[in-house]
Amino acid sequence: MKTRIAPTPSGFLHTGNAVSFLITYCLAKCENGKLLLRIDDLDRERYRREYVDDIFYSLDWLGIQYDEGPFSVSDFEKNWSQHHRLKIYTDALQVSLENDWVYACNCSRKELMTSGGNSIYHGNCRNLKNSFLENLAWRWQIKTDTYIHWADMFRSQIQINLTEQMGDFVVKQKNGLPSYQLGSYVDDLHFNITHIIRGADLLTSTAAQLYLAKCWKATHFQGIHFGHHHLLTDENGHKLSKSSDSRSLKSFRENGQIPLNILEIARKMLGLPDEKIETTEDLSKLCIAYKPFLNEKI
Repeated sequence: MKTRIAPTPSGFLHTGNAVSFLITYCLAKCENGKLLLRIDDLDRERYRREYVDDIFYSLDWLGIQYDEGPFSVSDFEKNWSQHHRLKIYTDALQVSLENDWVYACNCSRKELMTSGGNSIYHGNCRNLKNSFLENLAWRWQIKTDTYIHWADMFRSQIQINLTEQMGDFVVKQKNGLPSYQLGSYVDDLHFNITHIIRGADLLTSTAAQLYLAKCWKATHFQGIHFGHHHLLTDENGHKLSKSSDSRSLKSFRENGQIPLNILEIARKMLGLPDEKIETTEDLSKLCIAYKPFLNEKI
């Protein structure tokens, strides 16, 4: 069994990130598995070394120890950055091109938002035969009424209508880099991941990546166990954002706080008994005793 923590260095981590990390850590402990730290840095426009540094400080503050991955900013940039794996992504994109699974698209995000009011793409460029040689995005063509379903660790049976909820999604960006969907899919295969914990906001991403696996006949990825937990929100019901420094783990550390409240949130989300916990190790021992990952509580 192998799972992973996969933060993006696009801002300082917040409570929602921490809870997801703790749940993932506890899963690894419960299953006597390995935990990988994978930092997803394809988005270089928002990348900052201080955000990578914050990841290491946050994991240490939370008491999360991982088995594989970088141990410092310099080690990450030298050995673990996604940009060292560009050839793997490029090879995958080439296969998708050879199988006619993708088409080139010149629609901008602004055009999509103004024309349809959301980011669901309905194939405007499917039949335009745009050149793949130009700096255009590549989209994966989704057939009508494409339903993806899986047995979620926390939510029982999940079924997503990928056509209606996402549409033709991007696998290669206009800047030539792979999209999140393709990069995450390829990385999880590359690192032999067997279990993935995510927030409920990534349900459609899981569906998209399972669809990629189906097209590629990637049985290992199709066999991954997924668990999607509820999202933490602010007082207005909005998803927590890395742009809010006052809610960042960095601000908690600098104010001398310890992560007791965050441990309590994770305990409640896992449906564990109201027993006193003071450390992440206490939380993991509680998980081992009550095996919350066999239940549908999150």
